[in-house]
Amino acid sequence: MMKSLLLKFRSNDFLKNSLTLSSGVALAQIIPFLFYPLLGRIFSAEEFGLLATLTSITSILAVLGSGKYESGIIISGNKLEGANLAVLSVVVGFVTMFVSWVLCQFVFIGPLSRWLEEPSLNRWIYICPLSAFFIIVFNVYNEWCVKERYFKSLSVNKMVNSGAIALSKTFLGFVKISSQGLVIGDLVGRGISAAGCMIRAWIKDGQTFAQTTWAEMGRCAVKYKEFPLYTMPGRLLNTIGQSIPVLLIAFYYGKTEVGYFSMAMTLFSVPINIFSTSVSDVYRQRASEEYRQQGNCLASFDRVMKILTICGVAAFMVFEWILPQVTQFILGKQWLVAGRYAQILAPAMVVMFVSNSLSGIFIVTERLKAFFWWQVYFAVTTLLSVWLGPILFDGIEGTLILFSALRITAYLASLVMTRRYARGQK
Repeated sequence: MMKSLLLKFRSNDFLKNSLTLSSGVALAQIIPFLFYPLLGRIFSAEEFGLLATLTSITSILAVLGSGKYESGIIISGNKLEGANLAVLSVVVGFVTMFVSWVLCQFVFIGPLSRWLEEPSLNRWIYICPLSAFFIIVFNVYNEWCVKERYFKSLSVNKMVNSGAIALSKTFLGFVKISSQGLVIGDLVGRGISAAGCMIRAWIKDGQTFAQTTWAEMGRCAVKYKEFPLYTMPGRLLNTIGQSIPVLLIAFYYGKTEVGYFSMAMTLFSVPINIFSTSVSDVYRQRASEEYRQQGNCLASFDRVMKILTICGVAAFMVFEWILPQVTQFILGKQWLVAGRYAQILAPAMVVMFVSNSLSGIFIVTERLKAFFWWQVYFAVTTLLSVWLGPILFDGIEGTLILFSALRITAYLASLVMTRRYARGQK
């Protein structure tokens, strides 16, 4: 019996690739998780709040930077075309981030700092474009690995990324080289990760990348123009939807509450990313092949959705009632508030776990316009929740309840849409 199961596992590429990525992503998430007890005691909620604000700005710039051309790598016609798209994404990202750096230096510093009542932004906002470029490089390499089925390399990449960031934050927190070791450590870690991506890509596929040309990159820019036209604005709206809560909570409640909120969201990154990121990467590649061959990928969609739903509900039932105690034990007594916030956010995170794992169907079935309109709904409901919350409720907890409820409606809408497209329907 055991032998037959082992043979079945070895013959099932989806299971093998999922396990390969799951193990890599698990380690990638466990590594920083192991450092949270130290970081939570080295840095204050205010310092985490500043990093969360800068990360929100960085995330928006990272989406704008590449035009989302890297999203087309997985559906590119051949390896050389995919390589041209990869190089195009990095080049566009570099140019855009340089322009953003100039604007940050001379245009945005004063107004943004005054609006958020955060004077320290004047000193640190200039690092956002650089950090965003590092994220672009990481994302491009991620898509390249998915396209070429380099799942072991992808696992290593995720471990290097999380490990470099966690170690840099911890080291700079101990040595006290800067008053903002958390911020500088995040930047240094992302830089190390990006450099590793470029080195590994060149070692493995340098001959292919050497054949890329400006003319071919120009042709790819035109051929895949729907990605900057639809995917990039949609991703931007999604990122704004993720970032707006941080910025508005900073405006209404202050950077300490931002620190608690960002830590509460971070608490979910370990269990969610261990599975959803790996399943999403593997399933996109599998669904892309299945959809091209059969015209639909409904059977695999339903199978994966069922498994993810069971996992998500089980995790919720185990951890929902003990999140404050777990948070206090791991991070220290000062983070008990973050645990209470995590309880409020937990239902939305479960639905997000399932939805995000399967959202690649929008790309696989090339429903870019539909994805864009879903992103509009996601951003609008997020904005409404954090804007109306302080008006309707006295404290931040009421705002978080409204935020969680509207997030659930958005993720459920995504699941309904992706299942319909997996069926091959317009």
